Parts: sequence; C-alpha cells; structure tokens
Amino acid sequence: MEIIELKTLAKTSKILIEDGLLEKSGKMMKEAYPSSKFAIITDSNIEKIYGEKLKEQFPDAHFYTIPAGEESKQFKTIIDLIEKLLEAGFARNDVLIGFGGGMATDVAGFVASIFMRGMKYVVFPTSLLSMVDAAIGGKTGINLVAKNIVGTIYLSDFILIDPGVLKSFPDPKKLSGMGEVIKYASTVDKSLFDDLEKEPLDLTNIIIKSVKAKSNIVSQDLNECKLRKILNYGHTFGHAIETAMKLKLSHDHSISIGMVIANKVAQKLGKQEKAVGDKIEQTLKTFYLPTELPSELTIEGLTEYIKKDKKRRGNIIDYVIAPEIGRAEILPMTVEELVNLAK
Repeated sequence: MEIIELKTLAKTSKILIEDGLLEKSGKMMKEAYPSSKFAIITDSNIEKIYGEKLKEQFPDAHFYTIPAGEESKQFKTIIDLIEKLLEAGFARNDVLIGFGGGMATDVAGFVASIFMRGMKYVVFPTSLLSMVDAAIGGKTGINLVAKNIVGTIYLSDFILIDPGVLKSFPDPKKLSGMGEVIKYASTVDKSLFDDLEKEPLDLTNIIIKSVKAKSNIVSQDLNECKLRKILNYGHTFGHAIETAMKLKLSHDHSISIGMVIANKVAQKLGKQEKAVGDKIEQTLKTFYLPTELPSELTIEGLTEYIKKDKKRRGNIIDYVIAPEIGRAEILPMTVEELVNLAK
C-alpha cells in the first residue's frame, strides 16, 4: 500500500492507494472510527455498480443516493442531505463518506464542511478524475451561475484510492481524468510526462505520481494564495468553455482545450517554444482529448464567463502557462489582455 500524507498547518490527510482497497475499506474505517456512525453519499450511477459491495463493507451505514450529473451540485441537494443527516441523528463526531466521482465528492465534502460546522469526512473516489484531482486538496463546491462558485476548502481525514476499480475499463487512454494527469505532467512532474509515453500504461504509478504532485503543492498552499494557482493551467478558459457549453462538454475535454489556448498565449508572449506546445498537444490527442474550441464558441464570447471566474482579482487573472515541460509560471494580466492574446 502506498501511503501519502498531505500535511498542512490545519490538519493532515492520509491518502491510501492500493489495488483491492474497496474490499477492506469497511474494516479499516471501523478501526479508525470505532465509536462513530457512518453516512455514505454517492450518486445513482455509482450506486448501481458499487451499492452491494458498499453495503457489505458498511452494513450499518446510512446511504444517501443523489441523481448523477452536475445538476445535483445545487443548494437544494445540500439542504436535503443535511435534513436527512439530522433526522438520522448524526453528530459532528460521526463520519461522512463521499463515494464516487468528482460531483459526488464535491457535494459530500461541502455537506461535511458545514454540517454542525464540520464533521469527520472520508473521500473514496471512483473515477480517475476524482482520484487525481477532485478528491485531493479539500476543495468542495456547488454550481451557481458558474462552476463551483459556492464552496469551501475542507480536508478529509482519509482519501481511499483503489486503482483496481478502473482496470476493467477497456482503454485506459480514454479514462476521464487524463487531462488533469497531463496538466500535472506539463507543469509539475516531467517524469510523469515520460510515463504517459510508455506502453502499456502503468495506471497505478500514474495515479501515485499525480497524487504526489498535487499533494506536494496543496501542502504548501492550502488556500491557493500563490503556488496552488499553478494547478489552474488550462482551467481559466477550460471552466469558461464548460460553463458556456452548459456542461455538455466534460471538464477533462474543456481543460484540454484550455491548455492548448494557454500554450498559444505563452508562445505569443515569447515564453514557450512551439515544440513544447506541440508536444503537449500531441499528448492530449494521444489520449483522445480535443484541442480545438467547439465551433459554436469564440474566444471573445468566453469573456463574460472569464469575468465570473472565482479566481479573478478585480479585473486581473493570474494566468498559468507551461514555459517548458514540467514547469509552470503565473502571469497576472487583465481579462482584456488575456482574451486578445488568446485570439
């Protein structure tokens, strides 16, 4: 078992990574919380696949299933879940487990962070995107006008990652979340970029390196004051695209296009060699990720969404580029400057 500690001044999250972890999760959590009740929040798609296994592991837990899809990331869902926890007699020393992809863990984490001003929380991500990104670092959120406009930063006690749940997938190169992996490889860990070019892919190793990359950054900058901003590579335009497309384009696909736009901006500023951008773009294509803006969108048309970006400071965006593979740079610029460079 790989154990990674995400240490901050506030607390330490333990990240456990092992094939087959799902089958021993119940025993492990009962040993960690011998006197606590468990509540598990998942979504309707995940419940169909893992519901029985979860009930075997946590036979006495209270299960709450929310409809699959980003539409569940709204205040009504949060209020409904809190009311159910109250009705079931949960207290802040009991444990809430968020089980599923990024949507389910974003919602569960938000509930855990505000229920009685914070209850014990465990994340069990089941998608690659959630394993390498959404579950790591404490960000929670719901959508309001734009993506994740309302939320908290609330570290879980444990993050349980079982790469085995992904290995039945026929083509790992098509797993949702590879865009985030390529982001880490492009901005943080060049060796991870090298791993993505190997055949066959070592999925467990890729997950471990991605988790280490994000954990190392979050440990130094939990509240995204400076260093953590480099994880926004591809996300300024990516989130704008995702919102403009009314979530019809996935997060992974949206940030892939956002990374290509970031490379274009960097090259116009003379801060990235074309060969670097070409290599990143080719890797995105290798993993079946789009690299061009959808025909119904324009850079200018994304301006209104960028102005609603929660990371904006006044009219300034801290924009992230990758000058070379494995290194990031933050460039403060106005929204208008950014849009003009991205055209």
